[in-house]
Amino acid sequence: MSEAVTVVGNTGWGRTMASFLSRGGHDVRLLARTEAEAVTLQARSVEFHPTHLPQAALRDAGCVVWAVPSQTVRANALSVVDCVPSQACQVSAAKGLEVDSGKRMTEVLQDVLGADRARGICALSGPNLADEIGRGLPAASVIASSDAGVARKVQTIFGSHRFITVVTDDVVGVELAGALKNIVALGAGMMDGLGLGDNAKAAFIAFAWSEVIAFGVAMGARESTFYGLAGFGDVVATCVSNLSRNHRVGCEVARGRPLQEVLASMHQVAEGVHTAKAVRQLAVKLNIEAPIMMSIYRVLFEGYPLTKAVARFTGQVGRAA
Repeated sequence: MSEAVTVVGNTGWGRTMASFLSRGGHDVRLLARTEAEAVTLQARSVEFHPTHLPQAALRDAGCVVWAVPSQTVRANALSVVDCVPSQACQVSAAKGLEVDSGKRMTEVLQDVLGADRARGICALSGPNLADEIGRGLPAASVIASSDAGVARKVQTIFGSHRFITVVTDDVVGVELAGALKNIVALGAGMMDGLGLGDNAKAAFIAFAWSEVIAFGVAMGARESTFYGLAGFGDVVATCVSNLSRNHRVGCEVARGRPLQEVLASMHQVAEGVHTAKAVRQLAVKLNIEAPIMMSIYRVLFEGYPLTKAVARFTGQVGRAA
């Protein structure tokens, strides 16, 4: 059944979702930041309806998809909250943790939208490289909500023969898996940047993912979620694909480029950089052991030698200590 859907965010992922939802028969509007962005999209004859006006974008929407970078979710929601229909399902498509608060994206949306508008909230996450989905290649994703009815409605909107969706009620696990795998991808990129080979990279991913699972369980997630599509499936795609922004950042940092220079050269956000900051703060606050993720943070922000950070995966522990 056709649904009026609003995608908030003129990002690569936002445009990709707007296009495939439109092809699925839905009335899709994309809320851009500026009039110039909307005009540019219109000139490209996109399949959806771009606008910079919140009221026009959100009027009568049955589903609102938040496809902005994680660190701007709160500001974007605050800027349009009065226009968000109370009956609409809210879908968080951002993978990250808010640095200042450590909150997951559905928690941020709940803060801003309030109890009435955030009743139908869920998270969409999985191995979803936007470029491949935009080219019509098959993919799958998880829809997580504490409300089974909301999850089924969103599954109906998003699901197709090219985009398989499954549902779960483990919102914490799905969001943490999607956020923390970006830190693992940074580390996998570092391994590739150092030219250490696939064996060492595989060992790193295995050890790091075990740490992510322990961290997630300590935060209230179900362990099984990290072995499924939103966990293991997503970390594989992000750690091995040339389309992965986080992997690219790790690779360039390992080759000697300053982090800020790498980030400045990119047109899209590498969410793992911000998530590493948030995880460090959470680990300290909650006294959670996360040595691998902490070492990646230290490489990025404290000048910690990368050779020491990867020593346990290269057989150099004695010499690097």
